[in-house]
Amino acid sequence: MAAEVKPKAVGIDTTKDPTPFEMAQIPGPEMAKTYMPKVIAAIIKKSKRPLLVVGAELFDDPIMFDKMIEIGKTGIPIAATAHSVKGFVDRNYRNNVYQIGLHPLTNYLRFPDWKGLDGQGQYDTVIFMGIFYKFANAMFSTLKNFNRDIKRVSIDRYYHVNANMTFGNMAFKTDDYHAAVDEVIAALKK
Repeated sequence: MAAEVKPKAVGIDTTKDPTPFEMAQIPGPEMAKTYMPKVIAAIIKKSKRPLLVVGAELFDDPIMFDKMIEIGKTGIPIAATAHSVKGFVDRNYRNNVYQIGLHPLTNYLRFPDWKGLDGQGQYDTVIFMGIFYKFANAMFSTLKNFNRDIKRVSIDRYYHVNANMTFGNMAFKTDDYHAAVDEVIAALKK
């Protein structure tokens, strides 16, 4: 009898290893779900007002700036926290990039009547990427507890327990992580 042949999954499986990146992360009764890159991209595309929030950890992997610019070119505004704005300026990309501190931004996002960085209204989805794990976790937790109307998405290399949707841990799998982000970008461009 022939062995059953299972079809190969298309793309990178980002649903593996859905455990907190740091051992002491205790999120409470609600934990983030892991999704494949195309599903995350579909959810972002359905958003009326998404916002990509990036941080200084991108300097550890400079190719990620180019990937974030590709996301920005799809029309998603970018909030550059810390000194990450330098990566966009160095690449001569300033379209729809706003420099703001992570903590003030998170504070503004708590309030439904905030007009956004462009004055057009509150965002319905925030996508975090390249922010130091402890900071991102705290910001996700704040939004989880103080503004449940905003979808919290992580396309970072870490599993974020306080997001709504995230990749599994890929902290030590750089090639898989790059491929997963490329899949998100490709799906956003369709």
